[in-house]
Amino acid sequence: MRDRRGMTIAEVLIAAVLLGFVIMTSLTALSQAYGFTHHARMVTLAGQIAQSAMEDLRLRNYDELKVYAAQTQPVSFASMLASERFASNFTSGFSVTAQFTTAVTSTSTQLGKITVTLTVTWTERGATFTRKLTTWFGEKGLSDYFYVGWTPA
Repeated sequence: MRDRRGMTIAEVLIAAVLLGFVIMTSLTALSQAYGFTHHARMVTLAGQIAQSAMEDLRLRNYDELKVYAAQTQPVSFASMLASERFASNFTSGFSVTAQFTTAVTSTSTQLGKITVTLTVTWTERGATFTRKLTTWFGEKGLSDYFYVGWTPA
C-alpha cells in the first residue's frame, strides 16, 4: 500500500529547487554568451573601421598627410564615422582619431616619412576599449601597416 502513494511535499519541493537551479544556471550562461558575442562583434567592427580609415589615408598623397601632421594631435576622424559608409547604430559609440608624427623631415637629399597611428575607441559596460593600426608613409608611398592590438583603457 505504501508504494502506491504519491510524492511527498518534500520531494516535490526538492525537485522544484533543483529545476530552478538548472534554469537559472542556463540563463546565466546564455547572458554571458551574449555579452561575449557582443564584445567580439564590437572588436571586429573596430578593426574594420580602422582598416577602412587607413585605406582612405593610403589613397591620399604625401602633401595631404603633411597637412594632418601639422595640425594639433590627435586628429579626429569623427566625420568619417558620420559618413554614409559607416553611419549605423553600432558605430554611434565609436570614436576614431589619428596621431600623425613626422619621423623624417623632407630635404633635398632625404625623403620624408610620417608615422600614423589610427585609434578606434568604444565603451562597453563601463569599460573603454581601443583598437590601433600603425603605419609609416613615405614620400614615395605607403609602408605596410600592422596591428598594435586592442586593450582595455
